[in-house]
Amino acid sequence: MTRTQRQIEAHRKGTLCIQVRDRAGGPCAGVAVWAEQETHAFGFGCVAPDLGALPAFDRQRCGARLAEVFNRIVAAGRPVDPGVSRYDVPEGARLGRVRVELDRLAVTGLPVEVHVRGRSVGPSGGPREAGSRERAAAERVAELYTLCFAHPAVRGIFWSGCWDGEEGVAGDGLLRCDLAPRPAFHFLRKLIDTVWHTRAGGETDADGLFRFRGFCGDYRIAARVGEEAATTALFPCTSGARSATGGATRILQLAGPV
Repeated sequence: MTRTQRQIEAHRKGTLCIQVRDRAGGPCAGVAVWAEQETHAFGFGCVAPDLGALPAFDRQRCGARLAEVFNRIVAAGRPVDPGVSRYDVPEGARLGRVRVELDRLAVTGLPVEVHVRGRSVGPSGGPREAGSRERAAAERVAELYTLCFAHPAVRGIFWSGCWDGEEGVAGDGLLRCDLAPRPAFHFLRKLIDTVWHTRAGGETDADGLFRFRGFCGDYRIAARVGEEAATTALFPCTSGARSATGGATRILQLAGPV
């Protein structure tokens, strides 16, 4: 496991412990349980593009595209929250320099919000054929996001200039003028929705407990006995829960008889 993977494991994951109980409050052993992550605690955000010149259908289309990747869409000019440090990734930034700057900001003890634009990773730069340039840029985007996601001081990453139709974006957006996604968009979606996404399944033990380790966020938990309808609930998974019981035990009480 690399240093970055170890940091992600340590700072972006937690252990969720569920106890399944029957209607009388007793623990249920051998019950099938499934867990699916619904939200991320980490902020994968973007600045809302100005779509005023587009017809309503395309505005909806763009919003749907952005929602495929980002869990926070904020207004342009939004000030950083009090007690939070802002770091703007410079144009053509090297990862080593970004890590040094994040370490420097972390010394203050304040959480860090990272802001990035397409030109920070250079999607439109370089002499190579456009497709090769865009794939290389997508790889740099993935590397930058992985670095920031692994850094314990960073609480979110925000992309400005998502759409090529915005003033000053000039080919550096995640979406082209016709709203078709660039490779960087697909790379980010795979990272957030697949690589950094947790599903788990199994059966409760003799004490009615089901434990799993996953990325921090909210989880939809479902438990079912036999042909009964599944009982579901939404529970948070937070970082630092690494004890044998996974911190506070969440109770899922079956609705039907066992």
